[in-house]
Amino acid sequence: MKLIGDYLKFHKKSVILFASCLLIFMLVFFLSNVPLDIILYAGLLCLLTAFFIVSYDFARFQRHHRELRRLIEPIDSQIDYLPEPRNMIDEDYTEIIRELHRQKRESESRSYLGRKELVDYFTLWAHQIKTPIAAMGMILQNKNEDRHPEDRELSAELFNIEEYVNTAMSYIRLPDMSSDLVFEQVSLDDLIRRTLKKYARMFISKKISVDFTETGYTAITDEKWLSVVLGQIFVNSLKYTQERGTVSIYMEGDCLMIGDTGPGIPAEDLPRVFEKGFTGHNGRVFGKSTGQGLYLCKSIMDKLSHGIAVRSQQGQGTTMILDLHRQTFQ
Repeated sequence: MKLIGDYLKFHKKSVILFASCLLIFMLVFFLSNVPLDIILYAGLLCLLTAFFIVSYDFARFQRHHRELRRLIEPIDSQIDYLPEPRNMIDEDYTEIIRELHRQKRESESRSYLGRKELVDYFTLWAHQIKTPIAAMGMILQNKNEDRHPEDRELSAELFNIEEYVNTAMSYIRLPDMSSDLVFEQVSLDDLIRRTLKKYARMFISKKISVDFTETGYTAITDEKWLSVVLGQIFVNSLKYTQERGTVSIYMEGDCLMIGDTGPGIPAEDLPRVFEKGFTGHNGRVFGKSTGQGLYLCKSIMDKLSHGIAVRSQQGQGTTMILDLHRQTFQ
């Protein structure tokens, strides 16, 4: 009904003109003493003719409408297949659409080139900064940390700097990570052990114990990117868990559970923890959150076709849930 209403509204002037002409002719015939049945017969013929013409034109209008609706979503790929314009006004609209599409493409191209230059520069910077980081690490390793306790703190801070660089690189690669994915069967226990070993010094320095129950689970995933997710979760646990706390790692079905004894997350913050830039109550209180870590985890898990969720109560710790179920390679 809406389509019929729009059609009549679009041809409102034509409808009024036809009705006016029909009334004028019938009035002239009537004043000329033409028999009434002839007047009615002529009027009926005019209405039938108008009905067939309008039906044909409405069918074209409806078909034109459907063609345009089909082009809405894939407009980028089908801009050359716009319906043929039926008049000069349609030609003008078609030219406007083509020009807007051209400007959009140019804008996207400029944006892509600008982002590519930024990514290339930052990638180069990240590779360059890793050289002095590695050099400082070797210098600190050659020194006796027992004689110089401050070197132990410097090593910890240097490790944090390297992790920040790696996180930034993961974040900047995120939009194009699909081309970097390699799905294979991965031993989850081995991956967890390697990731824990990477952060072992931080666990030891904060006197946080790890309760790791072997899973015996083999996941079909990308090992490198899942390791990034595990690293981000461990870093969060280290940030918020107090000394002599515990991080528990165990399996429930296809879900890897990573729980800590930290302060927990307020109920009002839970629905937003995966939002980009959201720091929440704990981020404001402890001042350690950037709001990027869990957003990065969620984005990576989505790309891997895995699930991620959080279960927490304020004052009772937080448990991250990684659903690693995957039936097929995609």
